[in-house]
Amino acid sequence: MYKTYLFLHIFFAIVWIGGMFFNVLFLSPALRSAKEECRQDIAPKVLGKFFMSVWLAIIILFGTGMALWHAFRPDFSTNPLFHLKLILFAIMVINFIYIHLFLYRKRLFSQIPVFVGINLILGTIIVLIITYIR
Repeated sequence: MYKTYLFLHIFFAIVWIGGMFFNVLFLSPALRSAKEECRQDIAPKVLGKFFMSVWLAIIILFGTGMALWHAFRPDFSTNPLFHLKLILFAIMVINFIYIHLFLYRKRLFSQIPVFVGINLILGTIIVLIITYIR
C-alpha cells in the first residue's frame, strides 16, 4: 500500500507542478502574443481543464500525504521542515482557490500567471524540502 500511496502522491504533485510550469513558461507567453479574441477563447478552455485536474490533485495529495505521514512516517511529526511543507501546501491551496474562484471566474486571465508563478515557486520549495527530509 505504501508504494501505491507514494506513486499517487508523486504523480499528482507532478501533474500540478508540471501544469504550473507549462502555464507560466509556455501558455502565458503564447497567449500574450495572440489576438484578444483568441485569448478569450483559448484561456478558459485550457485553464478550466487544468483547474479540474488541480482540484483532483489537491484531494489526492492531501489524502495520500496524510496516509503516508500517519501510517508510514510518523517521525515527520517532529520535523520542522515537514511542518513548513504543510504550511506551504496550505498557502498553495488558498492561492489556487483565489485563482480559480476569483480570477478565473471574473475572466482576469492576465493576472493568473502571476499567482500561478507564486504557486510554482512554493511547489518547487516543497519538492526541495521533501528531498532533504526523506
